[in-house]
Amino acid sequence: MSFLRSLFSGVSGLRNHQIMMDVIGNNISNINTIGFKAARVSFSEAFAQMLRGATQPSAESGGTNPLQVGLGMNVSSIDTIFTQGNLETTGQVTDLAIQGNGFFIVKKGGRNYFTRAGAFRFDANGYLVDSATGAIVQGKMADSSGVVPPGAKLEDIKIPFGQKSPAKATSLIKLTGNLNAGGVPKGNILQSSRVYAVEDGNSDINDLLATGTANTIITGMISGSTTVTIQDGTKVKTYTYVSKDGGVGDGNFRTLKDLVDEINNDFAGSLTASIDSQGRIVLTSIVNQNVSISSNNRNFETALSGLNGNYTANSSKGSDKFSRVARADDLLINLRDAQGNDLGLVAGDVITIDGKVGGKAISTVNFTVSSTSTYKDFADAVKNAFRINNLKGVEIDKNTGALVVNADGGKANEITDLNISATGRDNFNSIFENKPGNWLEVQKAEDVEASTTVTVYDSLGNRHNITLKFVKDATTPNQWIWTAQVGGNEVIVAGGSGKIVFNSDGSIRSFFFDDGSSTLRIDPGDNSANILDIVIDPGKIGEFAGITQMEGTSSLIADQDGYGLGFLNTISVNEDGKILGVFSNGTVRVLAQILVATFNNPTGLLRVGDNMFDISAYYGEKRREEKGEERKEKRKEKGREVKIRREIKR
Repeated sequence: MSFLRSLFSGVSGLRNHQIMMDVIGNNISNINTIGFKAARVSFSEAFAQMLRGATQPSAESGGTNPLQVGLGMNVSSIDTIFTQGNLETTGQVTDLAIQGNGFFIVKKGGRNYFTRAGAFRFDANGYLVDSATGAIVQGKMADSSGVVPPGAKLEDIKIPFGQKSPAKATSLIKLTGNLNAGGVPKGNILQSSRVYAVEDGNSDINDLLATGTANTIITGMISGSTTVTIQDGTKVKTYTYVSKDGGVGDGNFRTLKDLVDEINNDFAGSLTASIDSQGRIVLTSIVNQNVSISSNNRNFETALSGLNGNYTANSSKGSDKFSRVARADDLLINLRDAQGNDLGLVAGDVITIDGKVGGKAISTVNFTVSSTSTYKDFADAVKNAFRINNLKGVEIDKNTGALVVNADGGKANEITDLNISATGRDNFNSIFENKPGNWLEVQKAEDVEASTTVTVYDSLGNRHNITLKFVKDATTPNQWIWTAQVGGNEVIVAGGSGKIVFNSDGSIRSFFFDDGSSTLRIDPGDNSANILDIVIDPGKIGEFAGITQMEGTSSLIADQDGYGLGFLNTISVNEDGKILGVFSNGTVRVLAQILVATFNNPTGLLRVGDNMFDISAYYGEKRREEKGEERKEKRKEKGREVKIRREIKR
């Protein structure tokens, strides 16, 4: 019997070690199995036979230990080791892995199973299934607004293809960016042709206009070099042009009056010279004689040529008419055109001033000419008629005598169709009337502006382009005028314009609509969509997150919250297990949420193959005994959300 007992003990060891080898072999064979969890074997000693019991020591002898013979060994447990495996990225959006504890819940044959393997795919009917077994992944479905309702039941995850995301009408346009604080709006500048006035004899001869014979502007008078020689029957005198005359008798001249004074000084008793009301030099001979005048400046010589010839006693001859560039203090009745023709204005004439500012006609202004009205009086009348506020206003160009109208900055103040006329005064009208060639625009009006175009959507998903344009106010510091513009059949019903005002630090002080509206209202036009009611958000008052006004390039960005009809394009799964649908209109909506189950004792689950587990009698849930009945397991799947990665766990 002892021999057989020894044999049985050895066999138990061989048999149980075979089980261990089976477990190890299974671990090795599943080294590349997705979601596989290795197992380990634990041994325990079998029952030992008692040959002799232990004795207690006595006064006469010591005690003895018990004598026992072991009867072999047993497999005490085969445990599944649920440690975290390695994660690998696959690039497949539905390949999932669990970081931490828990199991995917899948249904097969009407029964729920649990797995750590997350190699899932969508089948032809839109179910999310295990790619190997076809078991359907369990979770909760979201409602049409993309919300997983609290208390939603556990069910099959099914994503029907062809889902649509309905259109949403735009209700908000949010603006960010900067408006250039350093930009200066430009006003347009209009300039008439040259304007002259009758020469009174006190102007430098250079640049005088001579009309009659020369019909030219006198140029080339060189100080110390240009001369004029006058000869009567008995005397010859030569006078030299200088930049500064020293007085009568020095033989020099700069102006016509200087030359006249020299002639009267040197030819007293023979000739007298004067300047008449037309700006001519007039010579009167006291005796019968022949007078000759010459100059080494050909133009000036030609202008004086009318003074040459035979004179009888008390007869007179005149030179060309001399005119100078008009000045602010010149009388209107003394003005001439570029050909030296009198403009013809007389006291009592009425000058009519008309035109447009920013495309709107001004109220007609009538200016009555008096005998003392100056060119500056006329310029001021034009400035007041157009309500020009800038410092330059209406000027008289010092080089040409032209009237220069400097409009206030920006296109809103642009002066057009400028028309100034006087009845029956053709020469005057030929300069100032609104006719081609009369008014030269030497500078165009320019706004300091910024704009952005945003596509919005109506309730039917139709697209509409809105351009928001900001123009710097040239007359009010830190203020910009904004307007909304549409380009199709849309109609702005209300709130289409307004102003934005900034603080001195560049933050927003106020934003308002001109008509008192609180939103921009647009009728979409040729469809049955609802009226668009859009809030324009430029940012919070006193803050810098929205639009600012700082030095630098203007740049605006507009974002809106509407979208058109969209179809489901792709899906993705986030770390919370939510399946997100990405639609063609750019919206992203939660479609479902994958849930996981956890157990107090996951090693108590049963392996059922295909990487799946089933519950057992000792999977970790609470158990209870009921009187008169057998012990029953209360099976309960506890779902909780954990972070899920798009990765395969080995």
